[in-house]
Amino acid sequence: MSIWLFKTNLPDLCQPIGNKMVQKKIWEDEVPEWLDILDRLEEVNKEDADNNFINDIEEDFDKLLIVDEAKKFVYYWSGKRKLKTNRKGSWKLGWKNWLNKALRQKENYERSKKKSGEYSKSSEYQRSREYLEEVQRKRNERNRRRYG
Repeated sequence: MSIWLFKTNLPDLCQPIGNKMVQKKIWEDEVPEWLDILDRLEEVNKEDADNNFINDIEEDFDKLLIVDEAKKFVYYWSGKRKLKTNRKGSWKLGWKNWLNKALRQKENYERSKKKSGEYSKSSEYQRSREYLEEVQRKRNERNRRRYG
């Protein structure tokens, strides 16, 4: 009875390759779009990416548009540039470094958009009477030193 039960579940767990039945990879039915895009590169083999790697990427870089970054990565590394893959799976390190850099750039861009007025002169100060008087005083002092 248990053998019959096992045989009914066999097509769900296995897939025919040639004349053999081979076990499916856990993520095979749900390959993320960004991994398909990365697979365009010769150096990338999407079978090297396991569930843990995929989950880490999607959790760590959820603030980024990963599909867009994958396209940029492929465009950058296709052509004359070659991704260094001396060891198996080293494309994963390059991809993770690429995403880390993109995340840092995004954070820096967002930080520069927010200007803190706490320690900087605001535009209100630059239009104030106090500021204009100080500018005039410095200009007069400069002119006095130059022209005697």
